[in-house]
Amino acid sequence: MRFFDRALGNGRSIRVRWTDRTDGNLAIDEAMPELEQRRRDVTDRPWVWLRQVHGERCIDLDEVGIESATGAEADAVVTAQPDLALAIHTADCVPIVLWSEDGVLGAVHAGWRGLEAGIVESCIELLRTKSSEPISAVIGPSIGPECYEFGDEDLERLSAKFGSSVRSLTNDGRPALNVRCGIRNELGRLNVTIVFEDDTCTSCDHQLYSFRRRGESGRQALVLWSESA
Repeated sequence: MRFFDRALGNGRSIRVRWTDRTDGNLAIDEAMPELEQRRRDVTDRPWVWLRQVHGERCIDLDEVGIESATGAEADAVVTAQPDLALAIHTADCVPIVLWSEDGVLGAVHAGWRGLEAGIVESCIELLRTKSSEPISAVIGPSIGPECYEFGDEDLERLSAKFGSSVRSLTNDGRPALNVRCGIRNELGRLNVTIVFEDDTCTSCDHQLYSFRRRGESGRQALVLWSESA
């Protein structure tokens, strides 16, 4: 498990944890007793997780409540409530957690389809309805361009929207998508500060689950919460 912690100015601290294979499979459809214990091993507080669908829907947890938000079909969630763990599950897509300096939290699942649909912007726009403070981000591991061969038509469209820097090459010289670069460009456009990025490639690193490389059903989790400092 990897860690990032940051003190806020309101007497609280941000906690970010991202798991790997040694922490067990965190996929939401795992057997419940084992899954609940694995979650508690990360943080023993209520988890809010989503059925991620590669879309643009961002849930306002404060509006719908924890029971309705947890397990909903969406790719991002925002809350001003403390002591809840927002979790994003991935096996190649990009997990992102966000927070404002006064403690509003957001979590985003961004594959290329979600990025194109605007999920990053949707989450940040909702977060900004709850806070006018600066927003920071941590980006978790995802598939790297060296392993992400991509079709020319889709690559042309994404390049036009997110910048030519998303174009890359695989290790064997084929056209590739640098989805992390697209995320960085989008966060920069939206004036979000990236304070940490884990650029480990899920396809290359066997400590991480990868659906594209190994066809695995397992998932790692990127988890965010705030607590009293």
